This record gives sequence, C-alpha cells and structure tokens, in this order.
Amino acid sequence: MATLMHVNSVIGSSSVATSLRSDVDPLVDSLYELIRTGELSPGQRVDQREVSERLNVSRTPLREALRAMAADGVLVRTPNAGYDVAKLSAADLLQYYSIRAFLETEVLRSLRWPDAEQLAALKETNESCRAAAEDATIDRLVSSNRSFHLMMFSWSPLTIMYKEILRVWRVSEPYRALHLSNPERRRRVAVDHDKMIAAIEAEDAAKLVRLMDEHRGRSRALLQDMLGSALTGPLISLPQDSRRARLTL
Repeated sequence: MATLMHVNSVIGSSSVATSLRSDVDPLVDSLYELIRTGELSPGQRVDQREVSERLNVSRTPLREALRAMAADGVLVRTPNAGYDVAKLSAADLLQYYSIRAFLETEVLRSLRWPDAEQLAALKETNESCRAAAEDATIDRLVSSNRSFHLMMFSWSPLTIMYKEILRVWRVSEPYRALHLSNPERRRRVAVDHDKMIAAIEAEDAAKLVRLMDEHRGRSRALLQDMLGSALTGPLISLPQDSRRARLTL
C-alpha cells in the first residue's frame, strides 16, 4: 500500500497515470520519490533498514531495486559500505542536458499525435503545473513538470530512447528544484507548456522541437552561470539544442 501511494504521488492523478508507460518497477519509483522529495538527498547514504521500514518492504527486493538504481546512475555503490545518492556537479548536469537535447529531439519528431483523451490528460497536468507555480509548491511543480514531459515522450514509438530519457531525468531530478526556485521561472513553466500543447494540437513537430529547445535552454543557461570560468572548451562545444545535436551526433 505504501509503495502504491508513493507511485501515485510521482505521476499525479489517475488520468495522468494511464497516459504514462508502466514498465518501471514500483519499488524503484518509491525509492526515487524519496530522492525527489529530499528525504534522500544527493551524497546521502541510503540506510537500508530505515528505507525498508519506511516503504514496508523486505530487504531482498529492496537490494534488487538499489542495484537497478545504481546501474542507472541514480545511486553510487561503495563496496562493503552500501549505496549513496549520486551527487552531480554543474559540469555533469550540463552533459546530461546535452544527452537530453539529442534524445528528446528524436523522440518528439517521432510522436504519434495524441487522441482527445490523451491531450486532455496533458492539459490537466499542465494545470497542475500552473497551480503549483502560483502556490510556490516547488515539489509539486517538479513532479507535475516531469509528468508533463514524460507523457509527451511516451507517445513516441522509440521506446529505447524513451527509457534512456527517463533514466537521465531520474539522475538529474534532485537538481531541477534549483531552476524552479526563481518565481519568474516557475511562472514560465506552464506558459511554455501552453505553447507546446498548441504545437501538438496543430501537429507541428518542428515547432514543438523548437519550443522544447527554448524550454530546456533556460535551465542550461543557469548551469552555465554556475560554472562561470570553469566552463571549459569541451563543455562549451557540447550540443545543447536540436540543430547542433543532429549535426554533431
């Protein structure tokens, strides 16, 4: 029961849940929720006894879930010590944004346009983003924003790329609240999504990709500011939008 409650809180309302692929281990989702909400923070050791009690699961499936998360890069395993939540630098995150630029572009270009029910679910999720931004509930905004994007990506037949996008989002999710701590950035989330929804309704893939580049680019700009003089040549040359991603990779 505890696991199901955590999974529901990650993906939002039931209409949202039915729009996302359900090939992720619910226990992994529950563990990820602990990271997303800050109960387990980057660099923190995972206390397996405490987590097993928190989620009401036995240690054997918990260890399997921890191994899966370590394989995805969400956790880091230290021999004879256990698991820590992965701690990323600004340079690490900039590389993940480059990976996203390539994968998300290909996935969005391949979308099977949604039916009325799917589109309604996407709009409902964006209204959750808008309400969370207005209330300054950053945790809810991060969750709703994630659900919005993954719902769009789930309409693509490129399932391997979709799963890799999911992995990259999971690894970098604890840091997304940094971008949304600014009130103006919070307000822009739902507005950007409104434009994406209009592009989807018009079945305009090129415009949707361009809007996603702009949306993603704002977070990248924040990371560049954080890096400052540490932004070296290899990082500067990384593809960060759809045009450069296609030309480079």
